Amino acid sequence: MSIGWPKDLSAQIGLTTLAALIFTQILFLALFGAERGLSHVEEQRADIVRQGERLVDLLPTIPEPARMDVLSAAGSDRVLFRLSDAPIVAAVTSDRDARMELGARRSSSFDHRDDGTVTALARRIGLTPATLRLSLPTSDGQWLNIEANLERPGAFLPPRLLLGAILSALAVWIVMRFLVARITLPLRQLADTADALDLDRAPPERIETGPSEVRVLAKALHSLHARLVNAVRERTRILAALGHDLRSPITALRLQAEFIDEDQLRERIARILDEMQEMTETTLAYARGLSEAGDKRPSDPFALVARLAKELNTTASPVTLGSMPVVTTPLRELPVRRAVRNLIENGQRYGGKVHISGELDGSAARIHIDDDGPGIPLEDLQRVFSPFERLEASRSRDTGGHGLGLTIARDILRAQGGDVELLNRAKGGLRATVILPFSGGSDAP
Repeated sequence: MSIGWPKDLSAQIGLTTLAALIFTQILFLALFGAERGLSHVEEQRADIVRQGERLVDLLPTIPEPARMDVLSAAGSDRVLFRLSDAPIVAAVTSDRDARMELGARRSSSFDHRDDGTVTALARRIGLTPATLRLSLPTSDGQWLNIEANLERPGAFLPPRLLLGAILSALAVWIVMRFLVARITLPLRQLADTADALDLDRAPPERIETGPSEVRVLAKALHSLHARLVNAVRERTRILAALGHDLRSPITALRLQAEFIDEDQLRERIARILDEMQEMTETTLAYARGLSEAGDKRPSDPFALVARLAKELNTTASPVTLGSMPVVTTPLRELPVRRAVRNLIENGQRYGGKVHISGELDGSAARIHIDDDGPGIPLEDLQRVFSPFERLEASRSRDTGGHGLGLTIARDILRAQGGDVELLNRAKGGLRATVILPFSGGSDAP
């Protein structure tokens, strides 16, 4: 299983902070180790130079046959003294200057070979073992050649220093997690507040804690909710007044049509007035949309659908029921009933036969409304939810309605916290699935 970048904001900040702390601690320990190694190399080099200078001053006073014994006794397994006619270090300024160089040590024996710049720097600061070569001129024209193995510090990273780095990184990370939790908690509360906003209820209590940016965002969210509620109410009020005002002239025209002697003309005018009346009522119903919801009450959505199916079951357009669970969940029955009715009637209109079944899927109640119609092209499955959008080309209310049924159904169900999905069935026909949030008890059917 692959581990990717966390999606949680607090985890992202905590992980980034921990990575930065680890990097800085590694850098600090590297710099400390380099400084400590350099100091150790300088101490060894200074000690060897002092020992060589003392020998150079002492050699003229020692008889020549005994000089080799003295040099051998002064040396060790790490330092070798030799008296020669030529220096082992190449000339830098003049032939009479003391000469010193630091080279690589590749084995237990002295090796004069050298390599690249990086390894040379590592030897210079004591990160790797090295060989110090030193040539000191004597008063009688000879050279005291010294070769010494320089060791790096035995305790390269002291345990206390390493423990201190780990504890400091852990302490900073804990503090950062605490601070990030204080920042992200108001964001989670704000998300919960936004999710709880409902056009039919007062907004939740505004968040007054957390960073100023979160408080400003919470204030803007509540202000937006108030504007939306006012806009919906104003829209409903205007269209309700418009619908009421249109009913009077339509009724008056219908009465006037009764006095027309010609039967064919009277019937045609009556049909036109009926269509105008239905369009007015349908448009008004769409305008009401979310505002007629009412309060939620404990209800069984599957029982509601079963009752509605019995009402709509006819010989011409039969409605059959499959298995249904028995549940209880808070529900606004009237608008949900209206939404499901629109979907069932839509299936009867285009599919003739309708079959309804239900199931519980986690925290959602799913109601499947299947018909035997031609289905809907894939590219139009979302377009049919647009207001006044009709796939049926004729504008007859007998064959295609006014293109608001699916729009009203989806608006109502989304206001309930649910949704509606359309899917073409593999065996032909269309499946409309009503999804309602479920909370409460369930029993076997």
